Amino acid sequence: MRSIAFLSLLLVLVSSSRSSVATADIFATGFFSGTVERYDETTFAKSTFATITGNPGLSGIAYSNVNQRFYVSALNHGGIYVLDRTGATVGFAALGIGPGGLTVDTTGNVYVADFTSNNVRVYDATLSTLLNTITVPVPGATSGVGFATNGDLIISTPGTGVFLFDGSNVLPFNAQPLASAQVASSIDGVFIGHGLGQSSSVYRFDATGASLGTLTVTDSMMPGAPTGSSSGYSPSGVAIDDDGNVIVGVLGRSNPGDPGGEFGALFKFDVNGNLLATIDIDTPAYSGVALVNMIPEAGATLVWLLGGLGAAFYRRRDG
Repeated sequence: MRSIAFLSLLLVLVSSSRSSVATADIFATGFFSGTVERYDETTFAKSTFATITGNPGLSGIAYSNVNQRFYVSALNHGGIYVLDRTGATVGFAALGIGPGGLTVDTTGNVYVADFTSNNVRVYDATLSTLLNTITVPVPGATSGVGFATNGDLIISTPGTGVFLFDGSNVLPFNAQPLASAQVASSIDGVFIGHGLGQSSSVYRFDATGASLGTLTVTDSMMPGAPTGSSSGYSPSGVAIDDDGNVIVGVLGRSNPGDPGGEFGALFKFDVNGNLLATIDIDTPAYSGVALVNMIPEAGATLVWLLGGLGAAFYRRRDG
C-alpha cells in the first residue's frame, strides 16, 4: 500500500511541475543590440537571455542537441560565441571570417556561412577544427545555411541565388536573388529569409527548388515603424515550430542611427503566408531565430529528483 501511495504522490507532483517545463522557447538575435532575446512560445513572455557587448553584429543562431550549446555568429567580431542553456558565454572562436547564418548537423558539427567569401565552412563542435570547406560556384559571399528534410544543405547568398550541397556536389537550387538570409525546412518546403533591405518577404520553395510563394511582412503589421533607408522590412530570421508554422524575425527598415531608431519584430505565419500571431513589435533588429525544445525551467529538477527517488524506493522494496 505504501508503494501505491508513494507512486500516487509522485504522479501528482510531476503533474503539478509540468507547467514549469517549457516545451519550446524562441530565441532571437539582435544584430545591433548584441542581445539574444528569449520568448515563451505560448505566452510570448520575453526576457533577455544573453548580452554580448562591443557591437558584435549578431547575425545568426543555432542550437546543438548533441552538446546542448547555442552557437551565435558575430559578424563584426569575426567569430562565434558559444552559450550554455543559462545564456552564459562559455566560449568564443575567432574564425577570421565574416560569419553569417549557421546550422548544426545531427553529429554536432557546425556549418557557417561567410560574408567575406563564397564558402561555407564546417567545424567540429568545439569550433577548433575546420573539417570541410564547401564552395558555391559564384563569386561573392554566402549568407545562410540550413538542412532540407532530405539531408541536403541549402546555401543562400546575398544576391546570386540559392544552392544545395548533396554531400558531394554544389548544385543550383533556385536563382531568386532576394532569398539571402536564414534557411529553415519542413515537409512543407524550404523557407529562406531576406536580410539586405530590398524585400519584405520570406521565400518558400519545394524540395526541387521550385517557388511556392512568399510570406510577407506588410506595413499594417509594423505600425509605427520608421521608414529608414531600406525599401523592405528584411525578414531575415526563420525557424519552424512543432506545428509546422514559421517563426519570422524581422530586421526592419531602419538602423539605430536613423530617425526613430531600429524597429524590428517577431511574427508567426502558417506555411501559406497567413499571419497567425504578432509575437512582438518594436524590438531590436532581429537577424536570426532558433526554436529550441525542452529547455528545463525551475521545477523540472524536482521531477527528475522525484523520479530517481521513486526508482530507488522500488529497488529497495524489491530487494
